[in-house]
Amino acid sequence: MSTDIFFKGLFALIFSGVIAWAVWDKREQGTEVEAARQRYLPCISGQLLPVCMLTLAVCALMFCGKEDAVRITVSFCFGVFLHICLYYLLLMPALPFLRRHISARSCAVLWLVPNYLYITQMNYMSLPAPRWVVEVPAALVQILLGVWLAGFLGVLVWKTVSHLTFRARILRRAVPVTDPAALEVWAREVEDARFQKPKFKLVSSPEVRTPLSVGLFARSVRVVLPERDYTPEELALIFRHELVHIGREDAWSKFFLVFCTAMCWFNPLMWAAMKKSAEDLELSCDETVLLDAGDETKRQYAALLLKTAGDERGFTTCLSASADALRYRLKSVVEPGRKHSGALVVGLVFFLLCMSCGYVAIAYGEGTGTELIYQSRDPEQYSLRYVYWDDDPYNTVLVCTDEAALHRYLSSLRMEQIAGNYSFQQEGNRMFLFFDAPEGTLGVILSDDFIKLSPLYGKAKAQTYYLPDGLDREALGILEMPALNVRVTNGERDTGDRITASLWRAERLEGDRAETVYMQDERETPSGIYGSRTYSQAEFSFNFSSVGDCTAEIVPLEGGDSRTVIVDSQSLTLPLSEEPSRYIVRGELQDKAGELYRAEFRFELGALDTMFE
Repeated sequence: MSTDIFFKGLFALIFSGVIAWAVWDKREQGTEVEAARQRYLPCISGQLLPVCMLTLAVCALMFCGKEDAVRITVSFCFGVFLHICLYYLLLMPALPFLRRHISARSCAVLWLVPNYLYITQMNYMSLPAPRWVVEVPAALVQILLGVWLAGFLGVLVWKTVSHLTFRARILRRAVPVTDPAALEVWAREVEDARFQKPKFKLVSSPEVRTPLSVGLFARSVRVVLPERDYTPEELALIFRHELVHIGREDAWSKFFLVFCTAMCWFNPLMWAAMKKSAEDLELSCDETVLLDAGDETKRQYAALLLKTAGDERGFTTCLSASADALRYRLKSVVEPGRKHSGALVVGLVFFLLCMSCGYVAIAYGEGTGTELIYQSRDPEQYSLRYVYWDDDPYNTVLVCTDEAALHRYLSSLRMEQIAGNYSFQQEGNRMFLFFDAPEGTLGVILSDDFIKLSPLYGKAKAQTYYLPDGLDREALGILEMPALNVRVTNGERDTGDRITASLWRAERLEGDRAETVYMQDERETPSGIYGSRTYSQAEFSFNFSSVGDCTAEIVPLEGGDSRTVIVDSQSLTLPLSEEPSRYIVRGELQDKAGELYRAEFRFELGALDTMFE
């Protein structure tokens, strides 16, 4: 398991646990405060995801430029879009089973869980690499994006205008409620609901046939009663129902569900999902209103549902029910049955939602290495400074045997833009190449299917591309050099320090012929550990297989005679000198391909000015 996946899972587990705890039914604790908290679940603000998406697009445009803003926004929206499509399509068939076994409150929360999808697009939720990459022609991407955007905006505008028109119609002739008895019940229910300085108002209108609440923002919320006589008991249930809707911000929940439907406007099942989600919001509200209610109150509430009939549009919430949902609501009210809280289900669903992000990506907009890496310049203007493996415990030295061949291969690469949030840390080592470019240092990070360009100059942004033909590591012409890892100890197993010895010289052996493939500048200082004299032995480990015994030349740093020690190829252990010394290790090694090398490594232990402090 990679580090990225571990932390991704840990974060998802913590966050899902928080959500499950919030949904967990705490009424068994028997406290009035805990019961009151349950009145306003689920309270997942419906504007959260849309606002995050809009904010991201605006900020990207302001700070990253038009091209990067489009790329970032498309990547974010693609991840959210894919999750919404699949999530609701999986939730729909599972809904009948869930309704029978878990609370309506939890069922309502499940419809709103995708509101947290913005979390899955953050860096700490990224996957090492997508499991499936779908290649799409850039022209087709633009066409599909245009069609989708037109449909999305069309549905969203249609639903918004419909809501505003309906709101204007019912409020045009609305007047404040003046009946003292109704106002007394209203004041009592508002107080019981624990609203602090409520800004919403109670009105009546001849344009409605069922009690409802309308308005997204606090000052615009209106609880609307039809011009019909209700008993004080009925009014209490009506007000309790609508206040629960207001407290949970269910109008925003409906806006969010409309937003999701607009994103997937082409899928007829999403329209059915929107209808079902509205039913669960009402069922959850019924459940909340009837918390600890007696049989008589439940019968009154059922009768009230039968008595009301109305028109629900836009982002309104109302007491009435459609004909196909009324039967189930009545049964749930009169015979609620024993159900689980569903907290575990909600937590598990959110965990799986988080862990599923990033498995699919879209690649588009083909280009070549000549265009994207070298910016259509002569590759000779790019000089390879150094190259190394990522997460290499040996700090293995890599050398390029033919830089011209390297440039030719990189220039020939087919590279495609990719939509999604990924770190692209595939299984296996990534190769880091750093070039001296005309503008400064250019970092090129290579993995099996992806390439990341990281300009280390100016305001240039890192870009990751998909390699449809994969990476041919052999074509790079880069050789992995021998490496020596040294563990110095005082003889005890659980103590000591590690150091990677400096490769000083490497020769490739072919029969009686030796070709020098690497040479370190003699002016360089070898790697070392200084300031201690507690070490008594060194344990060696090579990245290549050792061929026979090695020799270690021990040269005192203070001057004096050097001596040579044979290092047994089986034990690979060397007794250390008591005085500060340089250690020169020589031996023959064989790589995985069977190539033989004669290598020389150097490291130092101790220093004249700190050794005996």
